[in-house]
Amino acid sequence: MDRTSGLFSPALEAVSRDEMRSRFDAQIKKTLRHAYENAPAVKALMDSRNISPSDIKSLDDLHLIPVTPKAELVRMQAENPPFGGLLAVPLSKIRRIFRSPGPISDPQGIDEGWGWEEGLFACGFRPGDVAVNTFSYHMTPAGMMFDDSLGRLECAVIPTGIGDREAQIEILRSYSVTGYVGMASFLLQIGQKAIEMGLDPQKDLCLKAAFSTAEPLPDSLRNSVQDMFGLILRQGYGTADCGCLAYECNLRGGMHLTTRAYVEIVDPLTGKPMPNGETGEVVVTLFNEAYPLIRFGTGDLSAIDESSCGCKRTSPKLRGWLGRADQLVKVKGMFIHPGLVQKAMAEFPDFQKFRAVVTREDNRDYLTLKIETAAPPEKSVVEALKKRLRDHLKIGCEVFACAPDSLPSDSKILDDQRQWD
Repeated sequence: MDRTSGLFSPALEAVSRDEMRSRFDAQIKKTLRHAYENAPAVKALMDSRNISPSDIKSLDDLHLIPVTPKAELVRMQAENPPFGGLLAVPLSKIRRIFRSPGPISDPQGIDEGWGWEEGLFACGFRPGDVAVNTFSYHMTPAGMMFDDSLGRLECAVIPTGIGDREAQIEILRSYSVTGYVGMASFLLQIGQKAIEMGLDPQKDLCLKAAFSTAEPLPDSLRNSVQDMFGLILRQGYGTADCGCLAYECNLRGGMHLTTRAYVEIVDPLTGKPMPNGETGEVVVTLFNEAYPLIRFGTGDLSAIDESSCGCKRTSPKLRGWLGRADQLVKVKGMFIHPGLVQKAMAEFPDFQKFRAVVTREDNRDYLTLKIETAAPPEKSVVEALKKRLRDHLKIGCEVFACAPDSLPSDSKILDDQRQWD
């Protein structure tokens, strides 16, 4: 069975960028009209800015509508329970209601799914697969999200949750399970337990494809799982409120944006779209009739890569999760996040303790990376480190070597020491 090529929905995933934009323009206008007419909170938000649906003629106008942060969604639902005025259909058209931390109520329309089938197919899931779903089915939507999408892929689902590892292994063997959905770290634990039991995960189990989300997937973890089971492991990105937003294809190199929502990268301070390639907050407009979130601020940071991909999917890619917007620091006009510093430093494992320090003198910002080292690093290493930091942070950074144990013992990676009078 070919698990590395093909598309789940070629008519959606392989259209030209111009066609994709035209389709999003039409969907945005349709969604806004419906939301304005049926969701009181959307109407109140737009009226407060003297905006009507007719003012949003294309994606270029969407920035006129302010971003609704997740914290604001919590407040809205608390003041106007249970959905904060955002439900746009009668309750008779709601299939499920989930309760996520916050607390936040997440309604699901009768005919509306969560969009993970594109990502599962890209990962290698195919009709006829038997898949274990280790996400919880209780209160929060993750378990039902993937159950729904696996069903749309014509896969049989075994809802295991994160129960006893020996029980998981017995299920994997008894039903010749070919697909796994859950956190990669838990799949690694299952494999380690199988080895303890005298089994060979590649020979004694049948797993071929695994899809991971809800946690970072460093190459070390990915490689360990793939080598252990001899399978394809890919990851996706989404939220409890929105479902799937992006997913890896077989070629990796970032995560393709979903076709079921419009994803922007915006300046966390102004809500204005960021230039392509620059880091900002992930903001989503969901094309849902029941619960049409308009410019919903996830609080997550990422950037969009517009380059083409050899897998034939034409959607741009998210460059991965780069941290939270509330940890951003703006230096020399550029946003910097601790995750960007960590990403750059991952290529220099000799320096395990480091801190990026921001200072300001004579109305100028300065960024210095302090690294603990027993001996002064060679000039070539310092230059390579400075280059990698510039590649990730987009601004220059000086490097200062410190004696061991000279940096504070807390885990702070980015320290803004500027004083504003």
